[in-house]
Amino acid sequence: MEYQKLVKEHYKKEAKENNLSLTSTMADVSTRRLEIENIISYLKNGKKVLEIGCGNGSASIEISKKVKLDLTATDFSQDMIALARKQPIKGVKGKIKFQEEDVLKLKYDKVFDVVFTERCIINLLTWEDQKKALSNMARALKKGGILILVEAFQDGLDELNYARKDVGLEPIGPAYHNFYLNKDSVIKHTKEQGLTFVEENNFLSTYFLGSRVLYPAIAKANKVPIQYNTSFAKFFSLLPSFGNYSQIKIVLFKKG
Repeated sequence: MEYQKLVKEHYKKEAKENNLSLTSTMADVSTRRLEIENIISYLKNGKKVLEIGCGNGSASIEISKKVKLDLTATDFSQDMIALARKQPIKGVKGKIKFQEEDVLKLKYDKVFDVVFTERCIINLLTWEDQKKALSNMARALKKGGILILVEAFQDGLDELNYARKDVGLEPIGPAYHNFYLNKDSVIKHTKEQGLTFVEENNFLSTYFLGSRVLYPAIAKANKVPIQYNTSFAKFFSLLPSFGNYSQIKIVLFKKG
């Protein structure tokens, strides 16, 4: 696929700029923290887990410090995996190994109790490739296993942009290397692969309403530059999450 070169170049640059940092691929500290906390909430000690899109491995390490796993953390970026293998593993409770893997070429068959992604499938820039990736992940799961998609979905982005329009802000679009998922299409396709939709977790909704709508509206009105990781925005990350005002969410499935 021609676009893969574009995506690999993006993550090559990301690897160079952010090295081993936890904010690699996600400059927003609160978003990263909430992603990790919510992934952990679905994991149990002793499970065999496959991570798709581990990046530099920093989040994988943080997760493995909280839950005792047999974790295979993968990424298709050679640059990212090289960094992941340099991560200090002190405090990791179980096993963790980092592998260079392309989700479009996964060969696992009924191996894992859990498969989870971290904004990985959106880097596949066609629905056909996204379907193939979902099928490969479904095949990798044991019966009764769960698929945790931490991805960006178009419906959440639409709701966020409706709210931004209400306060006079321009719409936000996907990054050039992303193609956001259609939730209904994902649910339909995964059902065909033997997966049952369990729940949608809009864990970032309140935070994004505060940090992507209210804060930039106030900043614009006061003619101050918009920044990440402000105290104002952080407050919203501490509140319970309501609504559907974030493109990033968790959609959970179970294999029958």
